[in-house]
Amino acid sequence: MTEDAEARIFEIISFAILKSHYKTQKIYIGLTIEEIHEEYLQLFKTGRTNANDGGIDFVMRPIGRFFQVTEVNNYDKYLLDIDKVLHFPISFVIKTTKSKQMMEHEIEQYIKEKSGGMVVVEERYKKAFEEIITINEIKTWLLQLDEGSINLIISDIDFYYKMEMNLEDFSAE
Repeated sequence: MTEDAEARIFEIISFAILKSHYKTQKIYIGLTIEEIHEEYLQLFKTGRTNANDGGIDFVMRPIGRFFQVTEVNNYDKYLLDIDKVLHFPISFVIKTTKSKQMMEHEIEQYIKEKSGGMVVVEERYKKAFEEIITINEIKTWLLQLDEGSINLIISDIDFYYKMEMNLEDFSAE
């Protein structure tokens, strides 16, 4: 996976790898101590890639975490994505090989400039960045997966690529 990957392909591959990465992580959830049970994290695509529908790209159950796939070149879009969900925290999957720390620093600087010294605005945007995930993290996670997970990734990539390219009729599914 590289920075010059086509946007739809990057989103499809990112989804497949993140889905496999998170599926083995479990949380404990319940309304009371007696009702606490374990659940594994599940990642879902919320629609087609590059739909420009204003939607969020992936959502995680059972914790309701949002993921937005984007390119590094336009930080205004990041803030717009945050605005469209009323500053609910978002994890950004960014098509870059810059380090996660470098991206966090650049985004913080951008927010500082855009907020015009309004500390409240600056803090609201900073708090809305739940996590930054770059190509570097995705590659690391890929290397940690077992053969069964790799096969599931290949299957997911095949399925979503065919759907995106209208290679099969998915309307009945």
